[in-house]
Formats: sequence, structure tokens, C-alpha cells
Amino acid sequence: MKKKLLYVSNVDLKGGLIPGVVEKIKGQCAAFDRNNIETAVLYPGKEGEITIAHADGSKRSYKGARDTGLQQGFLNKLKQHLSLAWYGSLNFDHCAEDILAYGYDAIYLRFYLPGKDLIHFLKKVRQKSPGTLILLEYPTLNVGPLMKTDKARWISYLINKPRIKHMNAAADFIITLTKDKVLFDKPAVFMPNGFEFSAIKVLGPVQPPDPVVLIGVASDCAHYHGYDKIIKGLGEYYRNNPEQHVEFRIISSLIGHNMAALRKLAEEEQVQDRVLFCGTRTKAELAGEYQQSHIGIGTLALHRIGLMDNYSLKHREYAAFGLPFIMSLGDDAFEDSPFVFTVERDEAPVDIKRLLDFYQGIVRKDHNYPEKFRSSMQQKLSWDTQMQQVFSVIHKR
Repeated sequence: MKKKLLYVSNVDLKGGLIPGVVEKIKGQCAAFDRNNIETAVLYPGKEGEITIAHADGSKRSYKGARDTGLQQGFLNKLKQHLSLAWYGSLNFDHCAEDILAYGYDAIYLRFYLPGKDLIHFLKKVRQKSPGTLILLEYPTLNVGPLMKTDKARWISYLINKPRIKHMNAAADFIITLTKDKVLFDKPAVFMPNGFEFSAIKVLGPVQPPDPVVLIGVASDCAHYHGYDKIIKGLGEYYRNNPEQHVEFRIISSLIGHNMAALRKLAEEEQVQDRVLFCGTRTKAELAGEYQQSHIGIGTLALHRIGLMDNYSLKHREYAAFGLPFIMSLGDDAFEDSPFVFTVERDEAPVDIKRLLDFYQGIVRKDHNYPEKFRSSMQQKLSWDTQMQQVFSVIHKR
């Protein structure tokens, strides 16, 4: 008999924002369904609605999604921010009874700042359906340091710190990217990031390039991505008058927290004509960017926020396209791959000459390396493989 699971998302699965997170949620839900767990997903939509969509295609909508779009005027922005910080982005009052009546075996919650309403909902589940398993996924445990980069987000975090403790207490298991056995006094379940490879078309055979194009993709580029290590490396590389030209394309929001610092650094290193800030791209546009690129830039500086594990979703996307990439230590799925250039967890600029030598070595062996790279990783990194421990916890309930 199939188990029934409700996946709670505070991200609009039909919207265009943070596509990496949306694809992850869709990939996880598809894997649940393939592994005998009938999955519905709850998410906010337009017009203040919450939608619950079931695997059979049926949907039901309720009032309860708070507006997170940008408001005009300081007072409106302040009022909206404080309301979201205090209550949260989802109000479950109109859908809670239907959720309880459906009899889900498990509720899967991807971490977000809970607000008052989520805590109220979880308490209701605990009281009226004590047999329902609550699984709480932490995409990162360093929530505080990440929030500290922006004053508004930091205020929201401080308001919600007590509620985060209540949310952890309500969970039966913590789903984590780390190998901890216990977190927040709850048993922890290890789940590295997976990827839905079927949604990606592998790159075609690659001809010897000029220039070599490095591509870094992040919805909101942060200090821990370590793109400054690439820019400093380019500065050193070009000071030696190289023959091979290199271009670094950054695909990220142009109003991101780290953009001004990276632009300034490119000017200081005198490589502003080699570092291109391209803004965001649609899924189709991004596929075109990858087709013109040669080396992906993975996450290079998670140590800056105290993380040693490095299971970046972007690494998995690069592998799905068959794009060789560079990363820092901490993602053991790739550390032995001949298609991945691994550097230490430190502040040293990336040695661009060594990176190019690594890439040219791949090209010399086989121009059709994208297919070989993808094939070597597809089964290993599927969500079905990465979520085995999560499936086990649900089926044992």
C-alpha cells in the first residue's frame, strides 16, 4: 500500500524566481512518486492563493498566501516585511482541516523562516494527527550567517529564532546535507542533493575554444560562492600576457548582495573586459549559455560560512549538461571524477593556467566528453539514489 506525503513549499512552483529550488522540489516529488509514496505538493501562487496539487493532476486552492512581491514606498515595504517576518508567508487556516482529513502519512517541509502561522499549523498536526511523520529538510545549517548579509533578512531571522526551535521540536526527523546522526536533539537523515537528469539535454561535442568561457551560475551570487577567487586568478593570469584568452560569464541577479564587490574587484584586477555580468536567464536561455561554455564554476568558498560539505545543486546541473567544472573540497560524489577540478578550502586565487591545462587534457582525449561525464554521474546522482534513506524512514512508519 502506498504511503501518502504532503510536500510543503513556500516557493511558487509556477513562478520564474529561484528556478534551481523549483527544479529541486519537482525532482524530489517525482522521486517520491516513483518510490511508492503518493505525493501532493502545497505551494503559494498568485492572487493570495495556496494550491495543493496531487500526483493525479487534481488541484485545490485556498486563501492564505501572503504577498511577497516588492511594494512601493517605504511604509508599505516596512509593513509588508514585518507582517511576513511575524506571521510567515503561508497561512494554513483555510487548508488545515482538509490536510488533516486526507490522512497524510508524512509531511515534508523544506526549511524557511516559519512565522507564527507555520508553528500553529504544526501544533495542530501534532495534536490531531499524532501518527503523521514530520520531516524537516535543512538545505543548509548555517541559516544565521546567511541571513546576516542583509539587514531586512537578519531582522526576520531574529524575530523567528524562537519559532525555529519550535519547528525543530515538532519534527520527527531532520533531513540534512551533513553526515550528523543527531541535529537539534532529533535523529538526522543524510540526503545529498540529487538531480533530475531527464530534464536536461546533454551538450554536443566541443571544438577547441577561443576564448575559453568560464560560467558561474547562481540565482543570488553570495560571498560563499567564491567567484572573487576566479577574478583574482584571472588578474594574475593576464598579468603574465597569456596566449589563450579566457572569459568569465556570471549568470546571476544584477542586484544581488555581492555584485558591487565583484565589479569593483574586476576593475582592480584590470579584467573588467574579461568578466561579464550577464544577469539572470530563463531555463532555455541558460541552456544556450551552457552550449557556449567550457568550464563551470562550482561553489568555492563555503568554508567562509563554516561549512565543510559542498553538495551544491549547481554541481549536479553541470554534470547533467556534461560540463566540466571546478569546486572546492567537500562533494565526495565528484572528488575522484576526471571531469572535475578540485581546489582546497582556502582563500587562494584559482590558478587559471592549471585550470586550463586540466580542461585541455579532457578535450585532447575526446571531444565528446560531455556525454561521458553525464553518463558517469546519471545513476549516482539521481534523486532516487540520493533519497534512499528518506524513503526508508517513511516506509518504516
